[in-house]
Amino acid sequence: MNNGDRAVKFRWNQGDKDEFKFYPSVGHLKGHSSKQIKVVFKSGKTVKYDKIDLVCETFCIDQKPDPETGAKYRDWDDTMKTMRMVRPSEYRKIMK
Repeated sequence: MNNGDRAVKFRWNQGDKDEFKFYPSVGHLKGHSSKQIKVVFKSGKTVKYDKIDLVCETFCIDQKPDPETGAKYRDWDDTMKTMRMVRPSEYRKIMK
């Protein structure tokens, strides 16, 4: 949750705790808004943690207006994907 007036960039830093995965792990959050974060724990062995630190780093950012829409804020995180249709000839070039 961002209780401030400015947009922030967030990044989850789990340190050496590779068993924890965050979705999204990096993104932008506009002022006075929130974003749902999914945390997945997966380990190949039995592990016991007691009072560990999983740190969310935040940095104030200024975004330029979106050239297409003129919007002052553009939502972004590392789970977002851009999809587009390609012609078969373009697909063959991509796959080479």
